[in-house]
Amino acid sequence: MRCFYRGQTRENTGADGHNGLVSFTIPDIGITFRAQFNGNRDECEYASLLALLEFVELNPHLFKNKRIEIFGDNHKVIGQVNQLAKAPKDLEPYLNLAVGYKRKIPFVLKWIPVNENLAQDGLTV
Repeated sequence: MRCFYRGQTRENTGADGHNGLVSFTIPDIGITFRAQFNGNRDECEYASLLALLEFVELNPHLFKNKRIEIFGDNHKVIGQVNQLAKAPKDLEPYLNLAVGYKRKIPFVLKWIPVNENLAQDGLTV
């Protein structure tokens, strides 16, 4: 099952104090999630991925006997989770959570160009 995630930051912090947006979508089952978040671009990316992984973990019946392919457009985060790159200290807590999910949930994490990332559809900055 193909899943997409995306995190991004806005130029200005909103009135609520949040400067970022997190999003994931799972087109095969009609799920789209959007939320505000406070953090830099990489933190928003990790928050999006972690929200998606939590959804998968909490809804195993939707993913039973399915190959889970997760797509994002941030080379850095994908490289870190796939253990091809080292994360800076400030991102280690996020990375550790993602790696923990990888031990529990069989998924593959792949890069795609932003214009192919369905999780970015409708996001405004």
